[in-house]
Amino acid sequence: MVKEVDRRKTVFTGSILCLVALLLGSNTQVVAQSAVPYSSAVTPTPFVTPSLKWTITNVTNQVVEWGWGTGSYWKANKSGPVTFEIAAIQDNEVHGQFTIGNLTLLTNDSRIAIELVFSIWFNSSIWFPGLVSHLDWAAVDQEATASVSGWMAGELEIRTSIATKTYIYHQGDNGNQNTTLIYDIRTGVLLEAYTEFFFFNDYHLGLLLIRSTRYFTFPALFLVGITTLVVVVVLLVFIHKRK
Repeated sequence: MVKEVDRRKTVFTGSILCLVALLLGSNTQVVAQSAVPYSSAVTPTPFVTPSLKWTITNVTNQVVEWGWGTGSYWKANKSGPVTFEIAAIQDNEVHGQFTIGNLTLLTNDSRIAIELVFSIWFNSSIWFPGLVSHLDWAAVDQEATASVSGWMAGELEIRTSIATKTYIYHQGDNGNQNTTLIYDIRTGVLLEAYTEFFFFNDYHLGLLLIRSTRYFTFPALFLVGITTLVVVVVLLVFIHKRK
């Protein structure tokens, strides 16, 4: 009788461990389809959403249009938050919910780079690093260098350290964009930025990273809880019938 009880306990414990292993295994499934490498720190999973937050260190006093003729505008204040919650990485692009000032929308990192001028800003540019860069830094350097041409000719300085990757751009005689972007070399997350662009008006924006976290999504937690409860009930019924 004692051996039978022990056997049932072993079956029950083993089943629970299998469930936990299954859930943990599911948590490693990456919601990403990208030919370039991104850090696991910014890669979402079915259960986890990466969340990034910056504080505004400097900002224009202008109301800024998001896109051309979209009807969307943003206005932000110094020390206000900027956030990006990453939902997916697909086709070499980071997608998610972005918030700055009074504007919140679903967008991608390249669009953010264009709209905030966290790039070499022109339609011929191929370099839109934005808030999150991929980790093929040699390719990023090539894209940045290739974008410094034509109308956007100027000076680009690239600095590499153990911890950071820095891009400092000053446009030449054709305009007056000045942009500095500093990235965490391990995660690709933008640590600090300052950009100014005097074309239609006096635009400038500075950011400083204050938080990079990964949190469990509520639907995922709910699903895990319900699944665990169902499995436990089924196992208890099974054990009861075996008595």
